[in-house]
Amino acid sequence: MQRILIFVSLTFCITAGFSQDLILTDSGRLVVNNKMKYLRDESCQFSLEDVIKSPFHQLTEVKAPNFGFDNAAYWFKLDVVNRSNSPNWLLEINFSPLDKVDFYLQDDSGNWMHEKAGDMFPIVIRDVMYRHPVFSVNIRPASSRTAYLRVETSSSVQVPAILWRPDVFSRVSSHLQFINGLFYGAMVLMTLYHLFLFFSLRDRITLFYVMTLIAMTNIVSFFQGYNFLYLHPKHPYFNDLFAIFSGPAFILCSTLLTRAFLKLRQFSRWLDYALMINMLIDIVMGFAMLIFFRQISYKYHHYLILSHCIIAVISAWYCLSKRYRPARYYMVAWIAPFLAAATFTISNLGFVPGLLSMNYAGLMAGCILQTLFISFALGDRWNTLEKENQQAKEMELKRGQEENGRLEMEVELRTAKILQQNLQLEEVNNVKDKLFSVVSHDIKGPLSSLHLALTLAKSGSLNAQEFQHISSQLHQRLGQTTEFIDNLLQWAKLQMKGETFEPDKIDLSRLATESVNLLEHECKQKKIRLINNLNGPLEAFADINMVRSILRNLLTNATKFTPVEGSITISAYTIDNRIIISVADTGVGIPKSNLGRLFTLNSIATEGTQSEKGTGLGLLLCREFVEKNGGKIWFETIVGQGTTFYFSLPVYKASAQRLTSAGGQRM
Repeated sequence: MQRILIFVSLTFCITAGFSQDLILTDSGRLVVNNKMKYLRDESCQFSLEDVIKSPFHQLTEVKAPNFGFDNAAYWFKLDVVNRSNSPNWLLEINFSPLDKVDFYLQDDSGNWMHEKAGDMFPIVIRDVMYRHPVFSVNIRPASSRTAYLRVETSSSVQVPAILWRPDVFSRVSSHLQFINGLFYGAMVLMTLYHLFLFFSLRDRITLFYVMTLIAMTNIVSFFQGYNFLYLHPKHPYFNDLFAIFSGPAFILCSTLLTRAFLKLRQFSRWLDYALMINMLIDIVMGFAMLIFFRQISYKYHHYLILSHCIIAVISAWYCLSKRYRPARYYMVAWIAPFLAAATFTISNLGFVPGLLSMNYAGLMAGCILQTLFISFALGDRWNTLEKENQQAKEMELKRGQEENGRLEMEVELRTAKILQQNLQLEEVNNVKDKLFSVVSHDIKGPLSSLHLALTLAKSGSLNAQEFQHISSQLHQRLGQTTEFIDNLLQWAKLQMKGETFEPDKIDLSRLATESVNLLEHECKQKKIRLINNLNGPLEAFADINMVRSILRNLLTNATKFTPVEGSITISAYTIDNRIIISVADTGVGIPKSNLGRLFTLNSIATEGTQSEKGTGLGLLLCREFVEKNGGKIWFETIVGQGTTFYFSLPVYKASAQRLTSAGGQRM
């Protein structure tokens, strides 16, 4: 007898396990899950009569049916047995984005009652004004009915059905409305708060975060049906626009936020490119779906959102691995919402049961956690900026106090500077007057002599010998005048910053030979020996025209102040990457009274051993040219024995530092 009872119990349990009847009890709530059969209508043309005659298939999943993205129509058969005391029940399809949902139920007289819902129809046609499709199910107690559901949608085909007693449905939906209200209220408050901060701080990262908050809230609201219920209940066309652009808007905003917050381009261009390419593809996909309406599946948006989540988390991890501290906030802030969004997306694609798609608690919790942690991150960033601003203000105040303390000293310094400038102006005026005097004398003298000689020659009062003597003197005076004008022009050009400075490798031996050849005639006339010891290659880094002028002026001065049968020697040697060039003569030397006036305009009007005229302007030009090339010029002299002028130039190297037009370093 005991064995028979065990066998009967097992048989009952097995039978109950395979039973597909939906038994309504006084609990007031029944989750349908897999307790219904389905039929796939690929042509979407089956009528109710065709479906009644067709065989249905058993659902194998334990959870709610989820067929992913499928353009076919699906029919579901529900065998309902009412063992409760209530004849009025409600059937809720807990998934808002379904396009068309038809519900058929046979009444007591055998007629089929037909109700419609879905986001392709205005909400006002529904028997129950609710965000999800809800249908009235009227079954007398202790009776049974067969009902049919038809679902056709371009979104994910999911049918998480629940049977409710109206009072239980009203109570539970009120609780859910309250919880959802807290969520949306928190999101709106955080959005307004950060928007206010943006207008105060003008921080673009804050703006990107506000945009991301709005995009995330919009996605949750769309899938929960609140957009349709409250924003456009009479215009279902907007549901398609929300479905098309909600995903691209979220990817666009969060991409801008990720790139700006992580400074991603500085750490990894490849991850930055991956984010940008993923974003652009989704935006292009959205516009393509708008043009080719309902011909492109929404599943591509889900794939792109999933890949975006993966790239964003990897980017945060990579930046953190590069010791970018703000990335740790980003990782903590986005792991929760990204995991929730990824799970939700995978469910919509049909890879996991549909229960995860209608469980918005994880998605909302992820959004709230993300909002809190990003707020903490932005707050830390703002505190850092505030500290930096405070430190800057303190430094500015301290600087102001120091400036006020030095005000009197500054006035004194400026007064002294004005006095010094006045002295410099007086000195400049004196130099100008002296320069004009020299210019008028050295140019007017030869011109007057030339005018007198031409007048005498024209009158015929000069014989050939006298004309030859006067011509020789005029030739000498004109040569000196030409040299003076040439030096004067070069000096004036240098003062007006018009002299080009182009340092390069130059051969000093070649330049020395060239200068010696130019003075060969003058040296022969005075029987001066000109010795050039620069025989081998000697390479310097300097401006060739300036060095040529330096050598010419020094050799000309040496020739001028060297007596007959004297000597001039050019030599060179190298010390510490510097070439030292010397021009030594056996001339009259420089008197002590003139030592302090060399290399200035005050050393003007000195005659040579044969009364050669000079102005001293050549030495001034030599000093400025040498210093321009990063060298130094100096001299040694003994009265009655001679003078040696030295100047230095940098040695040329392949990796030599280029001197700028502002001048090089002085020795």
